[in-house]
This record gives sequence, C-alpha cells and structure tokens, in this order.
Amino acid sequence: MISPLKRPFGVLAALLMMTVSARAPAQSYYEQVYRPWQPIHWHLEAGYSPTLGQTSQYFDGGFTLGGGLTWQPQPGPFALRADLEYSHFDATRNLIAINEVANQIEIDHGYGEVFGLNVDGELRSRLSPLTTAFFLAGVGVNHRRIALTQTVAFGGYYCDPYFGYCDYGLVPGDVVVASADTTRFSWNAGAGLDFALRNGESFFIEARYMRLETSQPTEFVPITVGVRF
Repeated sequence: MISPLKRPFGVLAALLMMTVSARAPAQSYYEQVYRPWQPIHWHLEAGYSPTLGQTSQYFDGGFTLGGGLTWQPQPGPFALRADLEYSHFDATRNLIAINEVANQIEIDHGYGEVFGLNVDGELRSRLSPLTTAFFLAGVGVNHRRIALTQTVAFGGYYCDPYFGYCDYGLVPGDVVVASADTTRFSWNAGAGLDFALRNGESFFIEARYMRLETSQPTEFVPITVGVRF
C-alpha cells in the first residue's frame, strides 16, 4: 500500500516524465522539419549601406547586393562563411566640387563601387527552436572604383581630358571624365538573426561593419536581409 505522503511525489514524477517525453518528440519535429542539418547552405542578400567617417563626406549611403555560402562541417555553433558582394554609392557634392577644382573640368555626377570577396568565421547561438543569433568576423579583398561623370547632350562636342579623344554626336548620357581604381585588404565584423523556415531554409537579417584599408579608410555598414537555402 502506498503511503499518503509518497503519493504526491509519485504524481509529480509521472508529470515530469510526461513533460520530458512530450518535449523530445517536439524537439525532434523542429530538428527534422525546420532545421535538418546540412553541411553547406547557400544564401542571397540585399540591403542598404550607410557610409561612415571620412567616407560619408564623399559618398552618400547606397545599396548592397550579395551572395555566398556557409560551410558547417558538423553540427555545432561554428561555421565558415564566404561572401561575394557589390555595393554602390552616389558621390556627394563635396567630392564633385573638389575634383572640379583639381582637374579643371565640369563634373555633374559621380559614384563609388566596391566589389569584394570576404571570408568570415561565424558563431551561432540558438535563442529558440526557430530563432538563432549569429556573430561573424573576418577578412577579405575588395576592389574600389570611383568614377566622376559629365552629362553630354546628343549632338554635343566632348573631349576626354585624359586620353585626348574628341568627338561630335555622342548619344545623350553620362560619360566618365575621371576615375580611380584600387584593390585593398579589408576586414569586417557583424551580427544578425536567423529565422527558420521549413526544410532547412531560413530568413535572416544582419548588419556588418566593413573597412577597406585604402589611403583614407573606406567604411560602410551593409544592413541586409536574405534567404539561406
């Protein structure tokens, strides 16, 4: 015969066992349907990139497009990530005015472009069955191009001050009158949130600080959203 004192403990133990047995199938369900482990995930992303520091004096914020893959050799918090990215920024009036004086030419517009390959280590931390925080940092090689342009009307006469080429009847549009290209080492660090979709896919949002080691550092912060698949 079970004593009245032991009966509540027996009921509590039974409830705990039922809770554990219920959580195990639920966790298994999430792992199998939402987060089946895969060693490689591809991703695509896009977003807005504000500029920082001296870079903001010469370029307005612009857009970023990118894609790449994440390699996780075994289940766990660590992964290796590679990204190919393109960022575009419009030149500020300050940069245009400086170059008009220095080159003695008329400049109407300008832009900066950054093409890069970046490799990062990624640390992931599960916040809930469907949400994961991640932190990343790494290095890369980026090519920066700055181009200043002049708007030419149809039938106008245009001379390239660098190549000495002159012609009539150009199609209306912008022509590059000055440019500069440089390839430099870069580094970056950032963080984001990953939201699980079905079959191992996920939606993510992240922000990264990017710095190119140009003569005056090129600094910007891509804030992007993307999909892993």
